[in-house]
Amino acid sequence: MTGEPEILIEVGGVARRYGVSPSTIREWEEAGKIPRGMRLEESRRRVWRLAEIENFRERIAARRVERLAS
Repeated sequence: MTGEPEILIEVGGVARRYGVSPSTIREWEEAGKIPRGMRLEESRRRVWRLAEIENFRERIAARRVERLAS
């Protein structure tokens, strides 16, 4: 562990990163197209780890590049 605090983002932040609506993020999550979020006990809001979402975006981009190259 690096000792850096973990950054959590809510559905709206994830949606902005992907350029879609929050409802689309919820649909993608339900369909398994993005990593599952987690619920914060104190507020019941769904959040995602920023590092996990960024890693997932990078993998998607790499797959697109591979498809274009083949």
